Amino acid sequence: MKIQIVNERDELIGVKERAEIDYATDIYRVSALWLTNSRGQVLLAKRAMVKDKDPGKWGPAVAGTIDEGETYDENIYKEAHEEIGLEGIAFTKTKKIHILHPRNYFCQWYTVTLDRELSD
Repeated sequence: MKIQIVNERDELIGVKERAEIDYATDIYRVSALWLTNSRGQVLLAKRAMVKDKDPGKWGPAVAGTIDEGETYDENIYKEAHEEIGLEGIAFTKTKKIHILHPRNYFCQWYTVTLDRELSD
């Protein structure tokens, strides 16, 4: 799947295969979800050790790079389903920020408060 490449105003200017992205010059898009429960506890995800960026570090419950033809909204719901099996829940769209280092991307943040029993 190809990744969306945007300009400094987050306007789509093209797509590239992930392996072709020049992280020094290309700007891409990411969606991310912070999931909390009513007690204020936060679900974090630990990145796989095989990741080339930030292996083993903790981050938001769900995150994904926006593929060709997707919107931020479509991506976060797809990723939530794929990564943690969450579907049928409405997320709140919050801030979109432009991250400049160590990679250059726009991140659209979403939040949800959800009480569920933990299971293995």
